[in-house]
Amino acid sequence: MNENLGSFRVPEKIYFKKGCLPVALEELKYVYHKQKVLIITSPALLKQGKLKLITDKLNELGIAYAIHDVNMGGMTNAVRIFEPDCILAFGEEILMSLISNLFIANKKIYLITVPCFAGMYSQVQPITSDMVIIDTDLMDNAPDMIRRFVCGALYQAINACDSPHATDYSDSMAIQAIHLIFAYLPEVLENPNHAYALEKLASAGTMAGIAHFNAHARTSFDKSKNHAHCAELLGMELELFTRKLEEIAKLY
Repeated sequence: MNENLGSFRVPEKIYFKKGCLPVALEELKYVYHKQKVLIITSPALLKQGKLKLITDKLNELGIAYAIHDVNMGGMTNAVRIFEPDCILAFGEEILMSLISNLFIANKKIYLITVPCFAGMYSQVQPITSDMVIIDTDLMDNAPDMIRRFVCGALYQAINACDSPHATDYSDSMAIQAIHLIFAYLPEVLENPNHAYALEKLASAGTMAGIAHFNAHARTSFDKSKNHAHCAELLGMELELFTRKLEEIAKLY
């Protein structure tokens, strides 16, 4: 990174609010004038029926679509055959990462990412995603999934704080993500249908991802050093910060 040039990058648009999906998708027709959407997802999500929220809206807008099973491979062929002007990736972390890797080098098609779990971060990479839709109506609120992704987001945020490339901008996102996880993860695990708390966790995961990307954070770190720095940024005593992490760890 050029030491004389700072930057903070996010996708062009991030929509976040329970029930925001239908309104966000209207932009495909009325703002971007898209005509064909390739939906990439997994069989498990197809069985859950949540994809219907997406396809119903596309039908209402008169936008043609095709659905591709990510487990079948051949995404490049699916794009070539259907010739979409927009791709919508609906799924979990591994699917989002796969989509990102596919389009990172050759980005020509408008890409929307829609996470299905609170606390995902690969969908907020500005080098791939054009629009991110974070709608908790589409998210799986099973406690094991919440633990897995939100606790992953927590350590993404911690890593971002300790990165040598961290800035005031990335720190602000990371710190807020940690605050929200401390405050709302126990509440959601006690009551997975708590819509407000789930929305807060979804925001925390997104902010952790933004911080991690912009801080060029590593995936491994020195916990003792990292925790001390995070505690300082959060305005907490190290002992209190460590105790809160231990409380979170017991939840999973």
